[in-house]
Amino acid sequence: MASALTLVVIGRWGGPAASAEGALRTVARAAFGPVESAGDTAFRPLRGAAAALRRGGDLARAEAGLAGARERARSEAARAEALEAENGRLAALLHLDGAAGGDGVAARVTSTGAGRSGGTLGLDRGGDDGIRVGMPVVAAGGLVGRVVEVSPRHSTVLPLVAPTSAVGVRVGHAGAAGVVQGDGGSALRLDLLDPSAPLESGDLAVTSGLRHSLFPAGLPLGRVTGGRGRFLVHPFAPPDRLEVVKVLRWSPEG
Repeated sequence: MASALTLVVIGRWGGPAASAEGALRTVARAAFGPVESAGDTAFRPLRGAAAALRRGGDLARAEAGLAGARERARSEAARAEALEAENGRLAALLHLDGAAGGDGVAARVTSTGAGRSGGTLGLDRGGDDGIRVGMPVVAAGGLVGRVVEVSPRHSTVLPLVAPTSAVGVRVGHAGAAGVVQGDGGSALRLDLLDPSAPLESGDLAVTSGLRHSLFPAGLPLGRVTGGRGRFLVHPFAPPDRLEVVKVLRWSPEG
């Protein structure tokens, strides 16, 4: 510091002012240069941290963008799978055999009786689509039930398993006649007109289609289980698992 003062004095009294100013600048650089260098060294990690934060923010945004893209891709894939599955179900309805393959209206199931066993089904098609009370309703598996209420754009179906539903059937290779009755559960009780008629577990039950029957003949219902004295029929088309159905343009008078 003493030498710096000496240079200042000499510059002021012993030589030109320009030389003194130059000497002062030289001294200032010499005195404060180490401080600037130390400050630069001290703040370099902070600048590095700021750059890292910027890079981290960019990375986070990039990862968020990728996550969004993956989620959109999964959503599109799920939608495509759902459409493919529905197309398969509709195709199955269009290619039903026998009586179930007759003219009809495809409809979506909009409600299943709020989950009640044996509850009615709601459909998104109604009178404006040609649906009438009494028409049979089938699915890819077999008979579901019949239409009991119709509005212009909606209709209600009473399924086979409902307690008030009863259907005349023929079962087994011999075509034994009987009646199946719903009880609100998942199976139908089978009563044979001839209790001694030959029948085995696994036999097929189809609608009989007798005069004044509510259904045309030959619609499959399900398979027989149980034994003599308590035969049951398990429907091929459980109402609580349906998404699309077909309403046949048929009436008991037809």
